[in-house]
Amino acid sequence: MIDKSQVLEELLEAMIAEDEDITVRAVCRRSDGIFKHATDITRNETRNKKVKSAIAKQETIRTAVNQSSKKSRAELEKLVAVKNAEIAQLQADKELLTASHRKMILAVAQMGGLPIWRQFFERYQEVLDKLDSMEAIPSGEVVALPPRKC
Repeated sequence: MIDKSQVLEELLEAMIAEDEDITVRAVCRRSDGIFKHATDITRNETRNKKVKSAIAKQETIRTAVNQSSKKSRAELEKLVAVKNAEIAQLQADKELLTASHRKMILAVAQMGGLPIWRQFFERYQEVLDKLDSMEAIPSGEVVALPPRKC
């Protein structure tokens, strides 16, 4: 049996690569009878979303190509350098926020409030999973230290 979803994705990627205008009817024509009518795509929410997403992607690519073709090589290199600097700054900011988040959770845990902190996320397991994948949640056991002697 043919996986129509996979075929649709391949058709859309090929149309983007060849810069062929993406429409539902164009996809049907190109599908060799897999999608006989436009409604085979438009009535299926998943397929329709894939086509709309591909159209948006194609427009983004075309816009980028049109803008870049009007710029000199030096301007493009400068733009790439600026974007790389922005990316580096965002990564540094993320690392700082992650480290800060870990320390705040440790402070809450030391005060005995970790179960209360987790209650804020009990219905948002995907948030906890994401924080864990970012290593923003400290692992290990919290140990109470003896009071300091002055």
